Amino acid sequence: MRLYKGWLGLVLGALFNIATPQPPLPITRVVLFRSGVGYIERFGQVNGEATLILSMREAQMNDLLKSLVLVDFDGGQILPVQYTPRDPLSRTLSAFALNIADNPSMETLLVRLRGAPIEVRTARETVQGTVLSIETRKVPAGEAVVEQAFVNLMTREGLRSVPLDEVRHLRLRDERLQKELQEALAALGTGLDNTRKAVELRLRGQGTRRVLIGYLTEMPLWKMTYRLVIGAGEPLLQGWAIVENTTDEDWRDVRVELVSGRPVSYVLNLYEPIYVQRPRMPLQAEAPLAPETPELAMKAPAADTPFEAPPEPEAPAAVTDGRALTRRMMRGLGEAETALRESILEMARGQERGALFDYRIEQPVTILRQQSAMLPVLSRPIQAETVSLYNPANHPMHPFFGIKLTNTTELTLMEGPVTVYLDGSYGGDAQLRTLEPKAEQVLTFALDLGVEVAVDRQRETTQQVSLKIVRGVLEQETRLRRESEYRIQNRDSKPRTLLIEQPLDAAWQLVEPQPAERTATYYRFRLVLPPQQNQTLTVVEQRTLQRTYALLTADLNILQVFTNDTRVSEPIRRAITEILNRRRAIDNLDSAIRAQEAKLKAITDDQARIRENMKAIDRTSELYRQYLQKLAQQEREIEQARAEIQRLNAQKARAQRELEEYLANLNL
Repeated sequence: MRLYKGWLGLVLGALFNIATPQPPLPITRVVLFRSGVGYIERFGQVNGEATLILSMREAQMNDLLKSLVLVDFDGGQILPVQYTPRDPLSRTLSAFALNIADNPSMETLLVRLRGAPIEVRTARETVQGTVLSIETRKVPAGEAVVEQAFVNLMTREGLRSVPLDEVRHLRLRDERLQKELQEALAALGTGLDNTRKAVELRLRGQGTRRVLIGYLTEMPLWKMTYRLVIGAGEPLLQGWAIVENTTDEDWRDVRVELVSGRPVSYVLNLYEPIYVQRPRMPLQAEAPLAPETPELAMKAPAADTPFEAPPEPEAPAAVTDGRALTRRMMRGLGEAETALRESILEMARGQERGALFDYRIEQPVTILRQQSAMLPVLSRPIQAETVSLYNPANHPMHPFFGIKLTNTTELTLMEGPVTVYLDGSYGGDAQLRTLEPKAEQVLTFALDLGVEVAVDRQRETTQQVSLKIVRGVLEQETRLRRESEYRIQNRDSKPRTLLIEQPLDAAWQLVEPQPAERTATYYRFRLVLPPQQNQTLTVVEQRTLQRTYALLTADLNILQVFTNDTRVSEPIRRAITEILNRRRAIDNLDSAIRAQEAKLKAITDDQARIRENMKAIDRTSELYRQYLQKLAQQEREIEQARAEIQRLNAQKARAQRELEEYLANLNL
């Protein structure tokens, strides 16, 4: 029934005087975004009771249902929008008496037909009966035994078994089941259908009225390409927008707007009905209870620069001899430079839209269905300076020819490729990032073989800034200084303006020279290179390291280094020497205590040995009396060792206390 709903509306309209559908309003405006969607706007007139039919592809339905806008400008009323939903195929198939959603085999299908009357035909006979069961038997096949499936049918004559592999024809004799099977198959075919869907827009009112219809649909990204012309005159920037009409209708004399930025856009499944799985509750006799229910350049620091502001340099010389060949091939471009500036009239007017920027094409545009077009949206002079940019990460020896572009237009220039035409010939390709008005960016387009750069970053020195003792803590401040030397040789007969990029390390502070500008990750230093001369740039950076040493526990070897350092002041050297002597004295006491403890352990172990031996000898023997004398002597030695350990521990505690008091009062 769904397939004929649109035709049914026409028939009912004729019979009961319902508004007859009219052709869809023409497309008058298209807004393309950089998030994979486009806004289609239709505008026209309707008269009285009107029905408009939009023919949409099924893939467009979700965006349309999410974004559809209907406006009647002359007092009419918008009635509910009607369309045919697409039920999930699995749910549609589950509604039929015979389930074929899982692609069943004949054997599985017959199992589901148990109790149904069928007719099967083999090569020998035709059998009618009711499906009783499906069974598998072992039957001989030559010298082997194989398993074979049989359908058991209850016929008028009795039970019959028919091998499934002999069945050539199967028919359901129950007309209701036969119809269910055919409708299930038709539902499967509908699930594969990707034809258009009709959306019915109804409007109620009097007389002729103006109506607007707007909605979003999936569209490819629009793209920007640029041509930058550097020659005798003022630099010229041309921008072309690439627009693709992938819809099924022609865009004839439509207003086109191109929006940069990235508005959030997503696909939500609104077209397909969604059913919530509800919990099944057991029946309770007591009470019927119901269940409970988220890199561009920055401004350079204000400082004096040791380099003189360079004059406007001449355009760089040819990169290779191949440039001459290119120049001859494109001589016509140089001759037509003036015409190029005048022949392309920009069609766009830019305006800010909050976080977005809108290129509004002021002239109507025609783009046929499934066709593309290039629209000239920008053609105006722009501030551009020829430079060479050196970054050893990009090339270790040569810089790149570049153009330092300043966006002197009031437009936001969207990212895209830039083809550079230099002195009437092709210079190279560059890539432009999105550039706001008054922002700057360097575009590199070719290797500058006329300039060589060698960099040496190995020179690093250490300087001790301060050394002091505060309440037993030695505080050392050391300054590290490193130099990066760039040796530049300009082999060309023309001057260069060279920008050198050096990585910006937050741990190091730049001392000299001041950079011309900085990016998020680089310093940029500017040099003017005279023709066929050498020049050197030395970049100095420093960092300060602070270390602390607890004099009570610091390694003695580290402290000894400070006493031998001639840069350390005499009071601090004497204090550290005193601390070393005291800590070594305490270490000596520790060694003496450990020696007495080892002696005490050796005597104790020997006594255990003697007592074990005395158990095995006669108490009246001479050896027994010697053991007794030995034990008595060892007891006296044990008492002496314990007394010595006690004396040494007391001496060590006193020395440790005196050292701590000395450190607590030490401030140098």
